[in-house]
Amino acid sequence: MMKSPWIPVFYDKKENKNYFYNINEKKFVEGKYSAQNTIVTLLSGTVGVVLYALLGSFIIKMPINYLVGLSILLGVAISVLLIIVIDHSSKKSVFRTPTSIEKVSFCFEEGEKQLKKNLRIGCWTLLLAIGSTVVLYFSNGEAILFFATALFWMLPIPLFALQRPFKRKKMYALYKKNQLPIENGEI
Repeated sequence: MMKSPWIPVFYDKKENKNYFYNINEKKFVEGKYSAQNTIVTLLSGTVGVVLYALLGSFIIKMPINYLVGLSILLGVAISVLLIIVIDHSSKKSVFRTPTSIEKVSFCFEEGEKQLKKNLRIGCWTLLLAIGSTVVLYFSNGEAILFFATALFWMLPIPLFALQRPFKRKKMYALYKKNQLPIENGEI
């Protein structure tokens, strides 16, 4: 599904930089994120509180089997759409900041640890999605549980897909064997 040549290697929280490897150009580069993540987090929290206030006591009149299925389908559909949009925009991304060899070594070592941690988080979000589905199934069809279940099903799929775990594991293994070509020009 993911066709972008950019494979994430490591996200450095201190520097707010993400390091990528381009499988087509064989380049290891850095990218910066803006501080808009905080604004998005605050906005999503506000939307969650407003939705809870509006829909907290609203009951959806639908057979519970259909309600659970629709909630899962909604979450999966949104996550697939999200992956497609991110993949499309990442194909157009151009990073031109090469990275020093010392930084490359550090990023690959820490990136492998970070991938394992992120995959554990992904497994926990999948368990939350399953748990939320069970709670929704035994509920009276509360709208807030419907949307929470959809949200929980929306989280693990992009988390796994955007991590690109199989390509990353292969890339880390090749790097450890000194078989990963990195052509950063002057570096």
